[in-house]
Amino acid sequence: MNRRHFLKTGILGAGTILLGNTLSWAGEIKRDVPIFGPDTKTVGGKKHTPFIKAPKKVKAGEWFDVEVEVGHYHPHPNTKKHFIESISLWIDKLEVASAKFKPVQGAPKARFTIRINKPGKATLRAFGYCNIHGLWVSFPTEIEVV
Repeated sequence: MNRRHFLKTGILGAGTILLGNTLSWAGEIKRDVPIFGPDTKTVGGKKHTPFIKAPKKVKAGEWFDVEVEVGHYHPHPNTKKHFIESISLWIDKLEVASAKFKPVQGAPKARFTIRINKPGKATLRAFGYCNIHGLWVSFPTEIEVV
């Protein structure tokens, strides 16, 4: 299985677990996939690091919107040969939402409506997958759930 096929089929599937700076796929063969970023110092990092816009405080059990964008820090070229294939949103170590994109569709942005039932602190992370440059992670976003 080549790396690109593995990334496309394994990363955003139900069998992924977030561990530090790698994703480990809990399938027949365990593989560690490098995650790039967050990086807002290089042009490549600015183009690929997902940006999360979310409230700082929410009520437990109530729905709220979270926006995720790849290209917020610097526009990502979305052409037929180079584009963002998907964005996923994670709360702590659980993937809760994802969106897929087609080439030349436009800016890869997604608005997810989610809720967190358990009071306390929650950490949001977003992942963006570029068909050429791989998987990129956002800066963590802390939310207080009251």
